[in-house]
Amino acid sequence: MISENATPKISVAMCTYNGERFLVEQLDSILNQTYQNIELVIVDDCSTDGTVALLEGYAQRDQRIRVIRNHQNLGFVQNFAKAMGECRGELIALADQDDIWFPEKIASLYHDIGDNWLIYSEISPVDSTGKLLNSKFPKVNRLEGHCPLALMLNNCVTGHASLLRKEMLPLAMPAISDMPYHDQWLAIVASSRGKLKASDQVLSYYRQHDNNAVWKTKGKRTEAKYVKTLREVERVCKFMRSVLDSEVLLDSDRALLQEFYACYSRYDKVFYNFKLRRFLKRHGDTFLALFPQQEKYRRRICRGKWYFILVAFW
Repeated sequence: MISENATPKISVAMCTYNGERFLVEQLDSILNQTYQNIELVIVDDCSTDGTVALLEGYAQRDQRIRVIRNHQNLGFVQNFAKAMGECRGELIALADQDDIWFPEKIASLYHDIGDNWLIYSEISPVDSTGKLLNSKFPKVNRLEGHCPLALMLNNCVTGHASLLRKEMLPLAMPAISDMPYHDQWLAIVASSRGKLKASDQVLSYYRQHDNNAVWKTKGKRTEAKYVKTLREVERVCKFMRSVLDSEVLLDSDRALLQEFYACYSRYDKVFYNFKLRRFLKRHGDTFLALFPQQEKYRRRICRGKWYFILVAFW
């Protein structure tokens, strides 16, 4: 165990919602960390199952736990924002309700964070029973340093794998409720200042099941490809507008993102987006660094709405 006298307090910000099925295993893995100078701040988002009773039972037995109950459902992004705002530690580790942390997770990330704002570990996916899956999540390259524009189209930083410094929150929090995913936004904020670090250690199990907020079990496609793609383009465009409105990016990154947005948002007007392709030929390493096969991904996102409509009839 790491002595509390020699280490800063680290807060664990955990959000729950109808999570009693997996909660005990996750709580035990957090409370049994080798790094003991922690507080566990849990915000419950109006659970209707036995989650709150389970949490209150743990809080009665361990004074490091604080349980906060919402009066109305906030959704997972705003709920995490609230949990982080309640944290008293110098650093904050984010926790989902259904994963399993290795005992050395917090200690390892604290040791390796250096002067960075956010560090994130590797994870091992498991199924609902805890059995290891032969897969990788997320299925993208892992980035660090200055790379905010590479995080617009996808994300390599999962919240429950992250440890962040509280000092970054004044920059991150004003716009967080406008973002679709809190972890992607926190990664962009940290990387906008070159303060994002990737740990190469696997430090937790990420549980895949039907109620995941991000990684759900795939179902059968029930809609046209162009409709699904259009919805994704609209989601990314809305996200980019929120990032631009936040004014977090440095001027050079902001100007480049504005140019990318102008090209990318033409999806529903074209058969093939040659303007976007030319842009990505020049700036592919900036915007597509997450993707192992940049050219393949570039071809895919340059296909416009009319490509998917007309190709179906060929």
